[in-house]
Amino acid sequence: MNLSYTLYDKDTKRVRSRGFAHNPQQFVGPTTDIFIGAEFPDGWLDDGIHTPIPPRPDWFYVLDHATRTWIDPRTLQAHKDAKWEDVKQSRTAAEYGGFTWDGSVFDSDQVSQARINGAVTLATQDGGFNVNWTLADNTVRTLSAADMIAVGVALGQHVNACHEKARVLRAQIEAAATVEDIEATVWQN
Repeated sequence: MNLSYTLYDKDTKRVRSRGFAHNPQQFVGPTTDIFIGAEFPDGWLDDGIHTPIPPRPDWFYVLDHATRTWIDPRTLQAHKDAKWEDVKQSRTAAEYGGFTWDGSVFDSDQVSQARINGAVTLATQDGGFNVNWTLADNTVRTLSAADMIAVGVALGQHVNACHEKARVLRAQIEAAATVEDIEATVWQN
């Protein structure tokens, strides 16, 4: 008759394997022991009490079986690089997330920025310029040449503000001396 078992390290109590065997005692060695009567998944086995491995916080964490915790093995520079990537993503989301001029919210994704810049060019060349502009909420607002130029200026200010904010955060990231300092650097809208 096959018996269910769990094989584990004597020192760390780390579960090594599990299964069914006619004679599970055959797997016991100088550094391993066996618990007969149950199959426990990965984790640790202390006096018949199973402790599962906690969920991995993120893909880059490694499990320290001695402390039974996940450890982030990245260097300080790797933390800085990852945080800068986060800031760049936040900057892009903010830049392309729209802006407000005179109480109206305009789209500011790449296509919208090109359209606004094109309309500004037309507005500067045509004194009688007038356009019905579709706003971010799909309502329409009529813009004069002066309005269109002001929208272009507001877009430029919006984009510059996003990039200036990112530059400040990048300086904070580079100056950080600890992982905690790096993590405290966050993009706030």
